[in-house]
Amino acid sequence: MAGYNQLERLEFIIYLLQQHNFITKQGLIDRFRESKDMEVTERTLERDLKALKENYSLDISYNHQHRGYELADDEQLLSRFFKFAELSSLAKIYEEGLKNYSHFEKWIIPDDSSELKGVHHINTIVKAMNNGFKLKFKKENFHSGEVKEYTVTPLRLKEYLNRWYLIAIKDGEDIFKNYGIERISDLEIVREQGIDTKKFEKKLKRYKDIVGINYSDEYFSKPVKVVCHTYDNQHKYLETLPLHHSQKVVHLPDKEEAMVTFYLQPNYEFISDLLRMNDNIVVEEPEALRDIMIWKHENALSCYR
Repeated sequence: MAGYNQLERLEFIIYLLQQHNFITKQGLIDRFRESKDMEVTERTLERDLKALKENYSLDISYNHQHRGYELADDEQLLSRFFKFAELSSLAKIYEEGLKNYSHFEKWIIPDDSSELKGVHHINTIVKAMNNGFKLKFKKENFHSGEVKEYTVTPLRLKEYLNRWYLIAIKDGEDIFKNYGIERISDLEIVREQGIDTKKFEKKLKRYKDIVGINYSDEYFSKPVKVVCHTYDNQHKYLETLPLHHSQKVVHLPDKEEAMVTFYLQPNYEFISDLLRMNDNIVVEEPEALRDIMIWKHENALSCYR
């Protein structure tokens, strides 16, 4: 796995490839020197380009006609890489903060610290998944406050709104559930092989069809095409922070408006995100989702009457 220094270089290489069509090897080296004050050798650059292709599956190729490098525009792979780089950068910042907290406190303004609870569990969870072991922990119920003990087979870690969730199968059950790791305590690895998880892989892919962590059939039972009309430059915010990987934005003649489409299974989180945009977005289709939005807005309005 790449160290912090290499990841910083890899992230900057991707940035340069996106900003400059067919940039040369010398062009990359020069920009490291000019923008980052970093001396990067040709050999180091070659290793970094190889790492991006082999370790992160990013399609970088040399265009002989234009005599420069180009990057294939794969939004999903790029998004995954940048998220990993972001988390690694944060890890570096917090690690340096442990060494010199006064500097950390002076320059960094973290969000509500409650959102960081439980992140120390991530290493243990990943270790258990890598070895196929079970996990045992205590967890506080979000609504009742009751604390129960669980033994589970871990499947995945998923982040949503700066909170981390463990997707796992509890012993004795045949379905997987989400466990917010900020409410987990006394976590330990049980050196016992977990259940065979292959049959759950198809269901796990359903997480790609939703926003957030809940894919219940409360609103829709399968993915559908959602078309929205945005106003007052709302599309610019969606372009910088997409709601879903399927999102596509088409600009309209009025530059403040756009049509935004998704292909997903609308759930509680997605509908909440749409409601958060107030009157800057209107669902055009499907009709069933449009009716849900009208009902939600009418219910909210009735609270003020």
